[in-house]
Parts: sequence; structure tokens; C-alpha cells
Amino acid sequence: MTSPPTGQPTRLPPTGPPAAPPSRAASRSGPVMIVPSRRRGHGVLPQWWLVLLDAVLVVGLGVLCSWPLGQVYTGRRWLLAVVVGLVLGVAVAWIGARWRWGPWLTALGVVVAYLAIGSAVAVPGRARNGLVPTADSLRDLVIGLVHSWRESLTLPVPLGETGVVLIVPFVTGLVGGLVAAVLLWRSRYPGLAGVVLALVLVLSAAFGDVSAPAALTRGLVVTLVAIVWLRWRSLRHVRARWGRRVLATLVVVGVAGGAAIGLGAMADPNANRVVLRDHVDPPFDPHDYPSPLAKFRAYKKEPLRTETSLFSVDGIESGTLVRLAVMDTYDGIVWNVSGGPDAVHDSGTFRRLRNDPDANAKATVRGEITVTGYTGVWVPSVGETLAMTPIKDGRADGEAAGELVINRETGTIAQIGGVEPGTTFEVEAVTPVPLVEEEISLLQGDASVTLPAPAVVPEELVDRVQRWQVEDGFNGGSGGLLAQFLRDAFREHGFYTDGIDDDVPAGHGASRLAELSKTPTPVGNAEQYAAAMALIGQRMGLPIRVVMGFKVPPGGGDVRGENVTAWTEVKLAGAGWVPFDPTPPEDQKLRKPNDTPDEDPQPQVLQPPRVPGEPKEASDNLQQGDGKRKELDVLAVLGTILGVVLDVAKVALLLSPLWGVLLFKFLRRRRRRRVSDATLRLTGAWHELADRVRDLGVRPAPGATRRESAYAVAERYPQDSAVTVVALAHTADRHVYGDGEPSIDEASAYWADVETALRRIRRSTPWWRRLRARFSLASVPWRAGVERVRSATGRRVRRAGRWLAGLGPVVRARSAVRSAGDRIGGLFRR
Repeated sequence: MTSPPTGQPTRLPPTGPPAAPPSRAASRSGPVMIVPSRRRGHGVLPQWWLVLLDAVLVVGLGVLCSWPLGQVYTGRRWLLAVVVGLVLGVAVAWIGARWRWGPWLTALGVVVAYLAIGSAVAVPGRARNGLVPTADSLRDLVIGLVHSWRESLTLPVPLGETGVVLIVPFVTGLVGGLVAAVLLWRSRYPGLAGVVLALVLVLSAAFGDVSAPAALTRGLVVTLVAIVWLRWRSLRHVRARWGRRVLATLVVVGVAGGAAIGLGAMADPNANRVVLRDHVDPPFDPHDYPSPLAKFRAYKKEPLRTETSLFSVDGIESGTLVRLAVMDTYDGIVWNVSGGPDAVHDSGTFRRLRNDPDANAKATVRGEITVTGYTGVWVPSVGETLAMTPIKDGRADGEAAGELVINRETGTIAQIGGVEPGTTFEVEAVTPVPLVEEEISLLQGDASVTLPAPAVVPEELVDRVQRWQVEDGFNGGSGGLLAQFLRDAFREHGFYTDGIDDDVPAGHGASRLAELSKTPTPVGNAEQYAAAMALIGQRMGLPIRVVMGFKVPPGGGDVRGENVTAWTEVKLAGAGWVPFDPTPPEDQKLRKPNDTPDEDPQPQVLQPPRVPGEPKEASDNLQQGDGKRKELDVLAVLGTILGVVLDVAKVALLLSPLWGVLLFKFLRRRRRRRVSDATLRLTGAWHELADRVRDLGVRPAPGATRRESAYAVAERYPQDSAVTVVALAHTADRHVYGDGEPSIDEASAYWADVETALRRIRRSTPWWRRLRARFSLASVPWRAGVERVRSATGRRVRRAGRWLAGLGPVVRARSAVRSAGDRIGGLFRR
């Protein structure tokens, strides 16, 4: 037996299980065990024309499914975000399928694409020139992944194009397009792509608005196209009569659509779609603020009465009613603004103010309202507001414009956080054409309006109105005729007082209105008369509400507290909300008899206590916008604590060294797979396999050969995986110790066989062990790295010590020279 030539490795005879058929990695003959060759199947891209068709349909159907999001955004930038997200997700899925990326590498590609493109699409205001990512834009993209979903639900709609709210449509399109394309091209169940698109539709509808035009038509189109496309795609190699199949699908979808239309027609016409934003607390709830009418008496006192200018008007005619707030809910204590989370549909809700693009052509009033001394959340407005632009320091204030909300049903406008003095509001509005008395008397009340019933109606008020009906000979009526009767009755039988000089109680609670009604001579101001007329009007079936505001003084200019007033509005069929002022003229005051001394004084009688629950008179320093005091909410505190814990956990997760472990393993695998030498590339594949199974818990003996390591794997995993790993060990030994060098193609094929073996091993491993293996340090030579760092640090410390020791003579010489100089200087001083 001759020995091999010097310098040639010894060829070891194969051991272990019998040989299997050769694979592409075995280019030379020999009795070795190898894995079967890769077959064309799942994970391999189909023909280019089918890939293109899939991509077009995923993007098109994804846009249709995301269309409900358009109801909560202004402009069309949300559509750009959805389209770019879908295209980007499909592109990453195609690249991953083309280069056979794993799930982790695909996820990394999505993150990179999100950060690279998201700045220009989702947060262009933070990017340089609207395109190039910056540190601020990247920070918004990372934080916005969590906060954008909450803000899109809590901010008033329609949402603008600033902040992080555009991340929602961008991420929806990105993730939806990626998952749908991956299922189409890399899974055994491509039909699940339709389920993904359906989930995109559900998510978009949940984050949308209560209104969704053509929702049924859009859903039928998506269903029809998706069914035909996915069915044809799965059976495209089968010869069938596709015309008949498509026709049958059209019939089925048409019948389903007809049934849906019929059920929709039978449903409650006043019902609305249920969306997520209906179940979260909105950022602006009018019930968090005092009733505007509660401050009525404070405006009548100094300094707000004549000394302080609340706001000034320009371009608005004298006598125009400037609305501050509309109140249609009475709880027995105050009239208040509705539109909160529990408001009825006819009261509307507060949504972000969106300026009408045709406001310039429609507006009949164009003016400016400049806030000076007024404070509060309610913004003065006129008529039906078409557009309102805040101006600060001579230019439009975009931040303030984003905080303007409006209740379109009542016309009330508010600014979140309160108006800021010095702000000028450019107003474009439409004022209704005034009606004459004869026209009003012929109109009926709008029966379609449903307002919340008042909580309390004083019996004294009901009795007084019934006596007025008898005295004035009112034979009944509704609508405009009833509103005119109530207005005239209060004006004729009542007397006016501002309550400042006279000892007349303030407020408009149930007890105050009862006192107003039971006296033979009712005395009050616009606060009491408007509240009383609206209360009895709702009791008698009128669609009526209270409005508080100011009347522009003659000559315009500054509006002060003396110009405050309140009136009622009644919804009449064909005419809208018509104003009625039931307050008597200011000169119609009650004359008091001359005071005469009482020669027989009566003992003082203790007065009964005041009815609890009456609102106290608003003080001069009352600032509307101060939220009402709330009790401690245990759930809110626990939610805050949980939020802090989650924030800390997120920071800890981002700063965790485990990400360094993942990065090290990724770079190690990448370096092994891209080495230029074919032999090193092939042995690197075996080292990758050995490291991966070591992370999974396989511990071969120290110094074990490839075959011994393979048999250690065979003891842990099923027979098919064991045979594959043993065959790979034989193949690696044959290429390393055999004659010649392997080619690059053979090394690449060996890498593919290693990945196949790893996939089989992972399938037979519990999910929790696979997750733990991702972050395992078993294959990371951290001990050797620590030892190298410690050795290098020791060498540097020793080198620094020697350098410092070498400085000793120099330091001593400098000290001697300094001492000699001191001695010489001392001689001269002597």
C-alpha cells in the first residue's frame, strides 16, 4: 500500500449510512451520502408575465381596499402613501423571492425600505427638500410606528398632511403588499393573498370615518376581481371553459350584492357605520368645558362690560349676530354645547375645519375677527362658515388652523387649547336671507330633527305659557307660528334687567326659570329668556336651541361685554335655522314703588336654603377653556403606569445587546457565503450548519470531526434530517481532502443543500427553541473576544506604564532645575 504524495491530504474512506443518489454538489464519483437536489417549486418565481400581473392586481386591489382611509384625510397625499407602500412591499417581496431571502433578511429589507422612502412619503415636512431623510424624519418614522395609530383615531377629522398621521396609510400599504406578494410567490397557499387584502379593507374601514361613499360597490368589485384572479391563477394550467366560470362568478357576486343592498334598505336609515374612532375619547369634548351661557352675567360686569375689548371686527356690518356657541342640551342646570362622544346624531360632532375650495365664490360675508381680550375655546363666527384662516404676525398660522374644529350641524367652531389673543381670523361665510313675519308663520317645524329631551322642565314655566295661550287667544299651531307666539309672549309680558344694579339672581337653572315664571312680572335678561323659550319650545315639540354670541355695535370696531346677547333658533322646513329673540327691549324695565319706612317692622324670618345644584355666577376671572375638575380614575392611573412600563420596555428592547448578536450572525453568514475561494466558501457552509445546530442545543464533543458532529445531530433529530447532515459531512470531507478544488457552482449548490437541511431541522424543533436559538451565544466566540480585549487592554496598560516610567528622569531633572532657580532668585531677593 503506497502512501499519498507529500502535501496531499489523506482520503478517508466513507463511513455511516449507505449512499444516496448524487446531488448537484457532487461533481465527482464516490460512495458518499448527499441530499436530493433542489426542485423547482415553492419559493421560485413564476413566469415574468404572471409576476407582473400579480403585482398590478395587488397594487390595484390594495388601493381599492384602502379607500375608506381617504374619508379622514385632506388632499390626496394619503393615496400617494398607500400606492408607494404597496409598490414598495411588492418590490421587496420580489427581490426576496429572486435572491431567496429568508424571513429575517426580508424583514430587514422592509425596514430599510421604510426608513429610506418613508421620509419623502409619510413625513415630508421633516425631510430635507421634502425627499432626503434627516435625523428628525427618521425619528418620526420610528416613533410614528406606535403613535400614528393613536393620533389617527384621536385627532379630529379630517386629518391633515402634517405630523405622523400619514404613516398609517403608508404602513398599511407596505405590509399588505409585502405579505400578499410573499404568499403569492413563496407559499403553498397563494389564495391567502385575498385574505390579506380583505384584512387591509377591514383595517382601513376601522380607521376610517362613519361615511364611506360607494362602499358596497367597491366591495363587490374587489370581491369579483379577487375571486376570478385567484381561481384562474391556481387553475391556469387546466383546460377549462373560463367564460362559463367567470359568468358563474358574476352571477354569484351579483346575487350576494343584491342581498346586501336589500338588507341595507331594510336597516335603520339613521344608523351609522361603527369605526374605532367612535370608541376612543376625542381630543375635544365640549363637556370638558363650562357652558358658555354660564359666563353671560360676567360679560355684563366691569371690566369686560365697557373697559375691555373682547375682539374687533372688520368687514362685518353693524347689527350682525356673531355666534359664539350653539347649545341644544339642557340638564336642569345649564344649557350646554353638544357634540361629544354621547351626542345624538342631529347634534353632530366636532371635526377638523376643512375650508371649502369654492368659498370665495359662495361667500356673502367676508370679514376679519381679531381677538384682543377674549379668552376661551369657542371661536366667534358668522352664519354658515365656509372658510376660516387664522393669521398670526401677518401670515397664516398653520398650527392654529390644525387645531380648529367645527360642528357642522350647529355651526359652532372651537380651537383646541383656546384662542390666542392677537390672532386674526379671516372669515368667509354665507348668511341666510331674512324672512318676513308672514312667511315664517306659514312654515312648519322640521320633523326630521331629533334633539335630546330636556332633563327638567319647571311646572311653573308650563303653567305660565298655558295662561299666556288663554290670554292671547292662541288656538294652537306648530312651527313658525308657535315660535312667534313664544317670542312675542316673553317680550310683551316680561321685563328687562342686566342683573348688575338690581338684586336679581343669575343663572338659568330649573329653579331660576321657575322663579322667572311664577312671578306676576318676570324680570331677567337674554340668558333667562332665551333659556326659557328654548326649554318650553322643546317641551312643545319645536326643534329649537339656544345661541350665545354678540351683536356688532353701530359702526363696527371693538366688541365688548355690553354687546353680549343670547337668542334662540328654530329649524323650519325649507328655511333652515331661523333666529328668534325673546328678550324684552332694554328700556322695558320694571318700575319699583317708592320706598316707605315701615313703622311696624316684622321680625326677620330665616330664608330657606338655596336649591343645591344651581350654577354659581361666573366670576370676572372665569376663563372658558379651563377643564372641569375630574376625580381620580384608578383605571387611568393604571393605564398611565402601564404606558410608562411599555415605554421603558421599548427603550430596553431597542438598546438590548441581543440585536448585536443577530447582526454578528448575519455578517458572519454573509462573509462565509461571499468568500472568493471556493473551498473556503464550501467549508464556510458546513461551519454555518454546525453553528446553527449548536445554537439549537446540539453539543458535539470538543475537537469532533465533521462526521462525528453529523452523528451528534442524528441523535437529536429525525432520520431524514440526520441522513441529510451526515451526507453533507461526507461531501465536505471529500471536497476538502480529495483531489482538485471545488468550483464556485459546486460551493453554491452545497450552500443550497445546507439551507434545505436547516429548514428540515427547524421544522422538527419547537417554536420557542427556534426563537431562543436566534439569540443564543453558543456559536458566538464571545469568550475568545473577551480574552483578546483583555489581553489587548493589558498590553496597552503595560506600555503606558513603561512610558510613564521613562518620564521619571525628565520629571526629576525638571524639579532640580526649578529648585536651583528658586535658590538663585532667593539670593537676589536678599
